[in-house]
This record gives sequence, structure tokens and C-alpha cells, in this order.
Amino acid sequence: MDLIEIKGKINTAICYARVVEDEAIEQIRRMCDYPMTEGSRIRIMPDVHSGKGCTIGTTMTITDKAVPNVVGVDIGCGMYTVNLGKVDIDFVKVDEAAHFIPSGMNVWEGRQERFDLTELACYRELKDTKRLERSLGTLGGGNHFIEIDEAGDGTKYLVIHSGSRNLGKQVAELYQKLAINLDRGYGDYLEKRDEIIRTYKEQGRRSEIQDALKQLHWQVYESETSMPEDLCYLSGKYLEDYLHDVEICQAFARRSREKMAEIILERTGMAGREAFHTIHNYIDTDEMILRKGAIAAHGGEKVLIPINMRDGSVLAVGKGNPEWNYSAPHGAGRLMSRTKAKANLSMDEYRETMKGIYTTSINENTLDEAPMAYKSLEDIIDVIRESVDVIDVMKPIYNFKASD
Repeated sequence: MDLIEIKGKINTAICYARVVEDEAIEQIRRMCDYPMTEGSRIRIMPDVHSGKGCTIGTTMTITDKAVPNVVGVDIGCGMYTVNLGKVDIDFVKVDEAAHFIPSGMNVWEGRQERFDLTELACYRELKDTKRLERSLGTLGGGNHFIEIDEAGDGTKYLVIHSGSRNLGKQVAELYQKLAINLDRGYGDYLEKRDEIIRTYKEQGRRSEIQDALKQLHWQVYESETSMPEDLCYLSGKYLEDYLHDVEICQAFARRSREKMAEIILERTGMAGREAFHTIHNYIDTDEMILRKGAIAAHGGEKVLIPINMRDGSVLAVGKGNPEWNYSAPHGAGRLMSRTKAKANLSMDEYRETMKGIYTTSINENTLDEAPMAYKSLEDIIDVIRESVDVIDVMKPIYNFKASD
């Protein structure tokens, strides 16, 4: 298939998209200009588009460096797909269950179950940990959703799209701040701080220690970084701590999706059969592959690739293509930004295109998630055949999205 080579000063990325916006190309080239990509195999998926801090659709192998900002704030975000069998759906019950689960900025009044966050290396720096615990089993907002899809043979699937909520955001921001400070000389600062304290005590100058530390602190924290702040990276022990905490955030996100599925099944009286996760904002710490808006597609691995609220999802099996970093696109990709969607799309068109799908989520607040804001099924179906075998294209019969 056609591919695009995007060359930077340090590395070259290979992009599998037929058409790439200029902003995304520039974002990828910029990333390839800096040390964080050194020695990495970078493959950009067909649903590529520019994103905040990093290009959506990025996959790259990790060697000795990682930029928290590239993974982003919703660590572990993904889909949980549950086979419901060939059941009749009580849409009113499903909708009641979906509305029962906190969404948008809301969390549970009391935690649903215990999840040990104290194992996080950065735990002491987290804010409002009780609220974080109460966010397990909540949907969030934006493009997160609860959906029921129907396969060609009549089998129904419950699909839940959500992430690690504010936990992932805090962890990402803490570690990116650390990466920035390390680039400014934070490691040297720690050594010099300890040296000042030791020598000043030996010299009987205890009263001068605080002023000396303030001066040292100013020298580090007011200095310029050697690279853009959003591309500052972690390495060594700091990278190990970050990867450790990423794994915990990813486990939190997985369990959160499972908890929501359990609540929906319990409140509707439906039974789940086999189920699987398809994660698209994470680091695979076994293979050391970072996927930002991309999914794993190992040989024989079942995956779900959502298209939009109207066209549903592609059910597929991975081919395990090493040239693609054993990856596949995580969706069709956006055609227009959220701002442009709200400015250019009409509610009438939105309602019309969603006819036949049971939903109580069609309103001005979800207009930026309208099907017309995304690429179509036809745009993605051919190009993904390099990395997955398509089993079915499932059509949505129920959809819920939070009105943030």
C-alpha cells in the first residue's frame, strides 16, 4: 500500500494514511527532530490527525526514553466489548442503567470497590485521592460512550469506551512536569542541594542554608529547557517509575470499564459471555510499544475499531504485522475538530443521521461527536486490511454519550 515517509533530524516516521493534514505532518516531523525518538521504530496509523501535544495514531517502540505527554492524559483509555448473545434489548432499561452510571465530570458518592492507588510511585503528589477512588466505574465525557451494537448474525455486543479519568490526567501531568525539570537540571539540583546542606552544616553556617537553597532552586526552575517542554522525556529510574505508574493507571481503566459493564448487566438482567479490551492510549510494557490513538493487533487478537455513532464498529482479528508495530488504527479518525464541528454542523442533520438508533444523547452538547465529524467506514476499511482481518461491521442500535 501507499505510505508516506516523514523525516526529522533524529528519526523517520512511516505513515500509512492516504491523506494527512499538514498540521499532523508537521507535528510528526517535529517529534522526529528530538532525542525522544532516537532508536525508535515509528509507525503512524491510517486514522492519523493532529492532537494536543502529539499526533493521534502514533505507534513507536520505546528504548530508554519516553515522553509522558505523548501517551497523554487519558492513560489506558479504550474499549470493553461484551458478547450478549442474540438477545432482545430493553432499550428503556439500558438507557436507565447508562444514566445511572456517573458521566461527564461526575463520580460516585461512595467508592464502588477498593482499588489500591498507594502503590503508585507518585501517590503522595496526587490530589483528592478519595475522589479518584470514587471515579472507578464512571464514564467521563468527550467521545466516551456506552453502546450496543448488532453483528450481521443478530448477536448483540455491549461496548464501553472510557479511560482512567482524572487519575491518568494527574499522573501524566506530574511526570511531564518532572521530565521538564529534569531537562532543566533537576538531577544536578538534588545533588547540589544535598551538598549545600552538608557543607554549610560542617562550616557552622546553618542560618544561611535556606537562602542558598532558594538561589539554587531559582537557577534550576527559572532556566530554559534544551527542547520544547512538551517533548521533554524521562529516562533511567524516572522512566521506570513512570512505566510502573502507567501500568497501574491502565489496570484502573480496565477495571473501571468492567465495573460499568457489570452494573449495566445487573440492572438490565442481561448476561455477558466472552469479553475483551481494546486499549488505545497506553504503553505495552511487555513489548515496550507506545500507542497513542492506536491499538495492538497481534496475530489472532480480537479487536474492536469504532467508526462513529451512526456507522458502528469494526470487529476484527489482528494479523500481527511487525511492520505496523503489531498495531492498527483505533477508529476512523476525525474529519473536523470539536470546535469546527460545533460551528459547522446542524442539529437537524445530526438528528436525521441518527434515525433508527435508540439514544437520548442527541443535543447541542454532543454535536461535536456527530457522525459527520468523523471519517466514514469506507475511508478506513480498505487501509486496515494490512494489520487486521475484518470479521464483521457491527451497527449501533443504542448509544449514550455524556452531555458534558
